[in-house]
Amino acid sequence: MKALVFERYGKADEVLELRDIPEPQPGPGEVKVKMLYSPMNPSDIVNTVEGAYRDAVGRAIWNLGRDESAYTIDPQGERKLPPLPHVPGLEGVGVVVDAGAGLYPRMLVGKRVTVVGARKGNWQEYNITEAKLALPVKRGISDEQAAVSFVNPVTAYAMVRDVLQCGPGDLVLQSAGNSELGKMIARLGKRLGYQTISIVRDKAQAAHLLSLGAAHVIDISTENLRKRVHEITRGQGVKYALDPISGPLANEMVQCLGLGGRLLVYGTLSTEPLQFSSRDLMTPLSSVEGYFLTNWMAGKSLLQKLSVTRKVAALVQDGTLQSDIRQVFPLEQYKEAMAALKEPGNQGKILLKLT
Repeated sequence: MKALVFERYGKADEVLELRDIPEPQPGPGEVKVKMLYSPMNPSDIVNTVEGAYRDAVGRAIWNLGRDESAYTIDPQGERKLPPLPHVPGLEGVGVVVDAGAGLYPRMLVGKRVTVVGARKGNWQEYNITEAKLALPVKRGISDEQAAVSFVNPVTAYAMVRDVLQCGPGDLVLQSAGNSELGKMIARLGKRLGYQTISIVRDKAQAAHLLSLGAAHVIDISTENLRKRVHEITRGQGVKYALDPISGPLANEMVQCLGLGGRLLVYGTLSTEPLQFSSRDLMTPLSSVEGYFLTNWMAGKSLLQKLSVTRKVAALVQDGTLQSDIRQVFPLEQYKEAMAALKEPGNQGKILLKLT
């Protein structure tokens, strides 16, 4: 079968290769999924293929002194980084075509499922996953939407409902306001009652974001961020902020926090680190926190996970947590897909069609 594989970390256009590899077979408690679609996200390229996750996990205190092959995502050592060679592609959708031993795996045969967190990624024609990780897709959700129905939607929902617990009237400042996840945050605000202040770099994006539910849009290519936040909040600052970029913009967002404000960082699209004075946190009693979907999910019970996925699926179905699909490429055209992903100002998801 066809699969995209990398044997070493590095620039994706140098290390990622389309190969013929043996078709996998399910073991006990597992299912075999014929993959249909999988998104190509910046995180798949930068974090997985180029090694940003590997580097970050290696800096965790529990991995101090360990060989890279022994790095684990959690201090208990239960979840290891995948060994190389590896297939990327964190999420995707497919149809269960075979099952190993066990009643539940056999019950899934023929069903459409999302695949997230499997040992190997989804940029391949068939994948194997534990049956409990194969989430049945609700009727009414297209294959394309199902392929992107977990990582961004769950991240958006978890950050505002579980981590920050944003409520009616709260002001939420967010960078990357015109990203797919940023638009989800704005639509959730309209639904839940908090007010989103979305940061963009192009004024042309403002009208669309306001129509989705953003209360305010700040174009930092022409406007001063702190002055605009000061005006909007009448000098009080924001209660919450969300940032997937880091670097100088996040530094400035720290200075937009009000008394007891919280900045939640969930990405590193910039290669520059956060750098700010400790006094910027001390004076307003504010804080900077991190969010990582894998460890957030690991801290939830099975019932909590099922509850979250049901709620998120309903919000995907009603459009609140849907993604725009920009372009679909067959697996063989992965290089063209990577080029499209790099286009400045690109809007909507890039999908790989796997079979």
